[in-house]
Amino acid sequence: MPAPYAFVSLTICLDETQHVLMVRESRADCRGKFYVPAGRGNPGEDPLAIAWRTTLEKTGVSIEPVGILGIEHTPPFAQFPGSLRTIVLAKAVGGTLKTTEDEHSLDALWMPHQVLRELKQLRSDDFIPWLEDAVMGMQPYLPVASWRTLGSVR
Repeated sequence: MPAPYAFVSLTICLDETQHVLMVRESRADCRGKFYVPAGRGNPGEDPLAIAWRTTLEKTGVSIEPVGILGIEHTPPFAQFPGSLRTIVLAKAVGGTLKTTEDEHSLDALWMPHQVLRELKQLRSDDFIPWLEDAVMGMQPYLPVASWRTLGSVR
């Protein structure tokens, strides 16, 4: 039986100059388009761990989650599973920015947040309101200590 929900995390990682960590996608359906590091979780993986893993895989940058900006819910419908999408605010703590294509991404870069709304090569602009809230300090975020995984196998 398929899982009733998929866990997905998007990572909003800002540097001290308000540049955002971006990925150029390698998937065939969105190849070459820009997006924030994002991905689906593995069984038993919590949203903060998903954000850490997918950001490292797609960008080469190691992050420390700072908080949760928000959670978006899509309920299950007919044969389609639902999703819980967590928007994680993070800071870079190490690693080397990816410059070589692999199965996760083409490459990664730091981009001024001001140019994203006008960028024609975005996979989607669905993350921009969350990014703008983070940059402007308009949206309070839940500290990472607010997330607890119960019954974890770790």
